[in-house]
Amino acid sequence: MRQKLGIAIAIAKDARIVLLNEPTSGLDPKSGAEFLQLLDELRHEGKAIWMTTHDVFRARQIADRLGIMVEGHLVKTLTRDEFQEADLERLYVEYVERPVIPAA
Repeated sequence: MRQKLGIAIAIAKDARIVLLNEPTSGLDPKSGAEFLQLLDELRHEGKAIWMTTHDVFRARQIADRLGIMVEGHLVKTLTRDEFQEADLERLYVEYVERPVIPAA
């Protein structure tokens, strides 16, 4: 419900950027699909959507770009073309298992 309220506020204010944290967490499959459809509509209106999620399957459906973060560090970015054919679960595990070396 909280995510839906946040999206409603963003739409009402005609926000150019929508920030979401785990937006489909706790949603049933039907509500999750409806939510992603709404995000797709916002994207086609030219809105920028920044979403954090552990749900790589839904991310594959909606994202234009995907990044993998480990311990607060962005360790990998992929374009839609790159991640559509990738095994995202394997790729995620591969990067999470590597030690993170912070930039100097």
